Amino acid sequence: MRLKKGISKTICSFLAVIMLVAGTAWPVTVEAARLPYYIKINRQQNVVTIYGLDSKGAYTVPVKAMTCSTGVNNATPAGTFTMSGKYRWHELMGEVYGQYCSRIHGGVLFHSVFYNEPSNPATLAYNSYNRLGTQASHGCVRLNVADAKWIYDNCPSGTRVTIYDSSNPGPLGKPDTIKIDTSSPYRGWDPTDPNPNNPWQKMKPTFKGLKNRTIERCSKKPDLKKGVTATDYKGTKLKFTVSGKCNTKKVGKYIITYTAKDAKGSVTKKTITITVKDTKKPTVKVKKKTLTVKGELSEKKLLAKLRANVVAKDSGEKLAAKYITVNDSKLLNAMKNHKYGTYKVTVYAKDKAGNKSKKVTFKVKYVDPNPKEPDEPENPDDPENPENPENPDDPQNPDDPVIPEYPDNPNEPEMPEEPDNPTEPDVPVNEDVSVD
Repeated sequence: MRLKKGISKTICSFLAVIMLVAGTAWPVTVEAARLPYYIKINRQQNVVTIYGLDSKGAYTVPVKAMTCSTGVNNATPAGTFTMSGKYRWHELMGEVYGQYCSRIHGGVLFHSVFYNEPSNPATLAYNSYNRLGTQASHGCVRLNVADAKWIYDNCPSGTRVTIYDSSNPGPLGKPDTIKIDTSSPYRGWDPTDPNPNNPWQKMKPTFKGLKNRTIERCSKKPDLKKGVTATDYKGTKLKFTVSGKCNTKKVGKYIITYTAKDAKGSVTKKTITITVKDTKKPTVKVKKKTLTVKGELSEKKLLAKLRANVVAKDSGEKLAAKYITVNDSKLLNAMKNHKYGTYKVTVYAKDKAGNKSKKVTFKVKYVDPNPKEPDEPENPDDPENPENPENPDDPQNPDDPVIPEYPDNPNEPEMPEEPDNPTEPDVPVNEDVSVD
């Protein structure tokens, strides 16, 4: 029995040791698994930088930067600490109160700039608020309400915090701070407080110069920021973004959105409509003033040929042939009846928006594709043609005597001999001379 008791005692002791070790190690693993952020506070620059986990599980990814006020004369202790404890409202040194408090170490907390009354967000110490970005506290780390609430909501107890000094504010730099107008009736409120009763929340950025526009198709792309300004409640100019696209080559309506965000996080969005219209008439030119068409063509082929002689443009863009109208009825009728000649054709263009160009005319010469050759003169040697003399180049003198032709006949009578000189006068006969 004693042996059994001794063995049981040894086993229990061994199990206790295992449980102690397991109990010590396990919570660390679970805690580490649910801690998404690591916080670093730069006392010299009064900047808080939040880091997230990278793919290897190390806190190397900068997520968010905040401007703060650390303790005067480095009253905020340097070192690495573990956060513990959170308080929606908490009393601070000097009978003042803070919102969204998260304990860093001992009496050092993250919290909002202090208030003079508990649970009253309208009693902010606005002068201290305007000192954010400088050392101003008794040792706590002051933030605006929005930043204090972010840590309160997102960084649980157990989150590590390192406080250090460096001239480099951090990878995300030092954010600008809001300065409250101390003469404003709302100066008792933190402008970043999401409280629905916060009057600052109603004072959102405003835009000037926004108006709907109408532009011509294919005109120059408009400068959407020209003449537009965004300002916060104090009249300070803000940067703004423009989203949305406008296709100046396509008729239609386009919505453009303008967005501005002020330092307290209030956002204003405004939209305008850009209307792209097409009111410009297209232009028409002909390539040839006179076009020749041989033979009859089908109506479709003739139309294609006539359109090919035309160049139509709309705002500098070439229009397809289907937008060109051709008046060729007279020419078509001539083709059907084979009436060759020159005809006028009228053309114009009509764009997608219905705008018509001026009418332009050109000539079309409709010619016979197989013209007849001229008749050749008849053969001059043809004996049956009495009108053609034997030798047209040697016309007969009408004064020449006509010598009759006789066939080769031996009985042909001889022509009487012509006297030697028919014109010579007769010689008188001497009567003394006898004649035989």
